[in-house]
Amino acid sequence: MAQANRRWSIASRIFALQLVAVLVLAGCLTLFLWLSDRQAANDNAARVSLAVASTLANDPFVVAGVQSADPPAQLEPFAVQQMHATGVDFITIMSPAGTRFTHPNPAEIGKKYIGTIDRAQKGQSLTETYTGTLGPSVRAVVPVMKNGAVIGIVAAGVTETSVASSIAPRIPFVLGAALLLVVLGSLAAFLARRSLARVTGAMRPSELSRMVSYYQSVLHSVREGLVLADEQGRIVLYNDEAAELLDLPPASSEQAPMPVAELDLPPTIAELIREGGRAVEETHVAGHRLLVVNQEPATPAGGLSRQAVGTLMTLRDRTEVQRLAGELESVRTLSDALRSQTHEYANRLHTVVSLLELGRQDEAVELIAQQVELSQSLADDVLAAANEPAVAALLLGKVAQAAERGVDLSVDIDDGLPASALPAVDLVSVVGNLVDNAIDAAAAGRTPAWVRVSLGRDEAPGMLMLTVADSGRGVDPGFEDAVFSRGFSTKATDLAGRGFGLALVRELLESHGGTIELRQLGGTAFVARWPVAPEGAP
Repeated sequence: MAQANRRWSIASRIFALQLVAVLVLAGCLTLFLWLSDRQAANDNAARVSLAVASTLANDPFVVAGVQSADPPAQLEPFAVQQMHATGVDFITIMSPAGTRFTHPNPAEIGKKYIGTIDRAQKGQSLTETYTGTLGPSVRAVVPVMKNGAVIGIVAAGVTETSVASSIAPRIPFVLGAALLLVVLGSLAAFLARRSLARVTGAMRPSELSRMVSYYQSVLHSVREGLVLADEQGRIVLYNDEAAELLDLPPASSEQAPMPVAELDLPPTIAELIREGGRAVEETHVAGHRLLVVNQEPATPAGGLSRQAVGTLMTLRDRTEVQRLAGELESVRTLSDALRSQTHEYANRLHTVVSLLELGRQDEAVELIAQQVELSQSLADDVLAAANEPAVAALLLGKVAQAAERGVDLSVDIDDGLPASALPAVDLVSVVGNLVDNAIDAAAAGRTPAWVRVSLGRDEAPGMLMLTVADSGRGVDPGFEDAVFSRGFSTKATDLAGRGFGLALVRELLESHGGTIELRQLGGTAFVARWPVAPEGAP
């Protein structure tokens, strides 16, 4: 039996407990109704007996009979007649000392009355339940008074058997009420079991407890941040990784739902949680981190409802990936630069060789001198960014790439610039995205195609300013702010997707206290500003 109980599901156990509770409640209700009806019947019997006894005690015939020479002979027939007329089981008329003048059983006449008469002997009426010659009965005892003196006593009563038979017609009602309660309670317990079974299935308590423990372990051990919100946009649960990525209080399974407004969340992530919409691989800035965010509506299991009960958000830290991507971009840029320069130098060497073969040594020397002067000037300008070697390498590569596409890329970097507060990987992303967009715009625009890059101190103290201008067609009026939105692009979309570069640039700059703005003066110019590194910072 114990083994069978261990196999009972949670829903079955609750159903059994509810059914037992209904049966116990029905039994208690039945007992209460029975006792209530019995008490009501006893009270009614006492009232009837008192009314009959009081009426007879004031009847002139009884007053005269108890004073006659032979009271039993005069009062017995009268008492029997009144007993049948009123429906009581006995009427006993007696002397003040308690000697019976009348009784349903003639053999008891002349004997002492069995019951309480002391209060009646003092002129007071009383009711009681007492066991006499006819068994337990509810009786009333009333004195017969004349000129203030007690000249006799009248007792009238109904036996307990008669009282019990009077409530017999109510028994079907009591049983019917109990049966109705059992049926309704059983039905409610069955519906509750069915509803609970949809949620817990056939799982036993130990299995459910074990599953919750497993879920808690998985929730707090996964390397992605998980945030669960309800339909009101309140955060109900998150794991340790989400707490670290979003700077939330330590995760707890007993925490109450927290409104987004009460938490110091990044504005874009807070808005996404409040709206409860779907998000796929969106990039958001959280402090110094870049997070890849996905969000899906959460629906109840089992197909109970298609309406979302909240949202599930996953967070991945892209900061490390972005750093590696920046390093890879630098390597790729240098590789492209070497390839472009190899192609250019091969053409120039062929030209020099051809001039030498034609006997034009002076022209060959002049061509070599021009190329050396141009390359040295470019290297001097770019390498002025001595504090940012990654940017220097990036710009050297971009010059060669721009030349391949017929774009004149010039670089102007002030001497002695302080170190940037932006990490090298973020700086490469900012400069690389802006220069790439400028080269694309200039190559697709009017000729001559050019791009101008300048990096120096801003007028505001402690700030650096980067300006990237191009000769492209510019941005259509009305879209000046839209160019910084995710997914917006003026170029054709490819498999890798477009419209994320400028959005990422703005997020990176804003996360470090910087800004970016668009200016259109016969082309496009993006002006980015960000702080210099604090003194003593690495």
